Amino acid sequence: MKGGTLASLALVMAGIASPAFATAQTVQSAATVRSASPAGGGDCTTKKSASQDPRAVDVEAGPRGGGDKCEGERGPTGPTGPTGPRGEPGADGATGATGATGATGATGATGATGATGPGTCVDIDAVRDNNDREFKAALTPDGITYAGVREVQNTTLGPWIWYDLTTNEEGEYPEGACAVSLSHQANRLEIEVITQAGEIYETFCNVVPGTPDTLTCDGVWNLGVPQPNPGDPPPPLRADAQPVRPMDPNHLPKELK
Repeated sequence: MKGGTLASLALVMAGIASPAFATAQTVQSAATVRSASPAGGGDCTTKKSASQDPRAVDVEAGPRGGGDKCEGERGPTGPTGPTGPRGEPGADGATGATGATGATGATGATGATGATGPGTCVDIDAVRDNNDREFKAALTPDGITYAGVREVQNTTLGPWIWYDLTTNEEGEYPEGACAVSLSHQANRLEIEVITQAGEIYETFCNVVPGTPDTLTCDGVWNLGVPQPNPGDPPPPLRADAQPVRPMDPNHLPKELK
């Protein structure tokens, strides 16, 4: 053994070592000392003699457990420490850029065609059989039939006087009237309309001579009999004579005037 070690041991045996030195030796004694292998490959574990004082062994081992190059065995893993406190929430990230617009979808199928609505019926008819007056029948887009009269004096034309033929109290105006016609004879106007269903109705107005002439339209609307039908033959000759109606003297033959 080296001289330094013997000196330390002598001090211990003599009881003159300082408290600091004794404390260091006590801490050193708790470590496991391995003997150095001079040539390498020997057992690194220090074999302690039963007659050797533990503190002396620690002194022999030196500051790093004997001064050998062998390391001690790894001890067991210690218990996991407690979870640390939760960190502060991070700042919100920047908003991402807007994505590109998607492609346009395919065109949907065409819907079914709706029902055909009723057509607008507009019509007009006129007659001027004298040089001093004119008559007219008009069917307007709102479905109303009018009869009108105005004075005619050479090149001077008077204003039209119109009569609404849908307000007759004695008969209902035909529904769906779509065309109109007018005729005049012996101060009597005949007005006829045909409906969208193909039915013919007729009414009349009386002419009241004056300045100006006026009309009295209080007749009823009658359904024409018979109505026209496909393939109708010519009408048969009447057995009875037609009733005599008053005539305008201007239309009588010269011998009857």
